[in-house]
Amino acid sequence: MRLNKFLARYAGVSRREADRLIEAGEVYVGDTVASIGMSVEDGDANVRIGSKAVVPDVARHYYAVYKPVGYISSTVKQDKSDRLVTELVSGDGGVRLFPMGRLDKDSEGLIILTDDGELMDLVLRSRYGHEKEYHVKLEGEISNATIANIASGGIDIGEGRPTKPCKARRISTDMISIVLTEGMNRQIRRVLEKFGCDVVALCRVRFMNITLDGLEPGKSRELTPDEIKNMKEMAKAV
Repeated sequence: MRLNKFLARYAGVSRREADRLIEAGEVYVGDTVASIGMSVEDGDANVRIGSKAVVPDVARHYYAVYKPVGYISSTVKQDKSDRLVTELVSGDGGVRLFPMGRLDKDSEGLIILTDDGELMDLVLRSRYGHEKEYHVKLEGEISNATIANIASGGIDIGEGRPTKPCKARRISTDMISIVLTEGMNRQIRRVLEKFGCDVVALCRVRFMNITLDGLEPGKSRELTPDEIKNMKEMAKAV
């Protein structure tokens, strides 16, 4: 199989990240520095990233995490003061986890951490339309017309393409639920800004079939076997 697919399956990185590691000269097959497009056997035990061997057929890990405001959805600190969402999972035995998607620093809520690169590739391809639900508290009341306009999509937020239609409904006078099937940078905040709405708080409460129920800020839990099974089935059903 292609080396980037091998790394996605057994090293817990997406294919894009695998290609980046290969291009950076960090991946070896035996004593040879790997190159883009290289192929390896499915069970090859002679691949490593740096000095760390990539072990085929290892168990994968899946966590639901309640990211608090102030944490970044990354595995690398840009500044020494940064707090990483991966630091919220303890007892992982040194497993290298990656966030499945992003939540900006000023937002909170559910994020999935995993070392299953193949599943990340399936889920994060925006054309597949996997749902993510957010609860948004606003400064003041939001009109029914604005909610309808948000749901209709077609809003230019400077990404080179308009937003897709989405689900939007009122929770209270100053809180709405928005369900997206895409993930432009700070999309909800930028859409609401277009309509003159100021966001007080933004929380992701659902990612596909996984919900935030029962989790407190800064806490994590392992996904259940049924949750993992259902997520994989949803990801492959597109």
